[in-house]
Amino acid sequence: MANSRIVLDPEIRAVVDQIQSTTKTTSPSQAIALMVSRYGKHLIETWELDPNRYPDPSPSKYYTQPVTSIAPTAKPESASTDFKFTEPIEL
Repeated sequence: MANSRIVLDPEIRAVVDQIQSTTKTTSPSQAIALMVSRYGKHLIETWELDPNRYPDPSPSKYYTQPVTSIAPTAKPESASTDFKFTEPIEL
């Protein structure tokens, strides 16, 4: 096993401590090794996404009905039709 020394910023060390507590690893080194072994390959492969490999999803793939039919427009029960703006709006 190779020995390496890393320096962690305090906020990163806090996250490593939480991971260590959650995973019941016995040291920060084991917690970091666990993260690298589980997620390292994925991080390397997806660091810069290839738009050809991961195209934008088509909305038609997820919505078979028009969006207006999914959430109909609510109509107020007591809409007053005699309301008029009497003062100009200043921006």
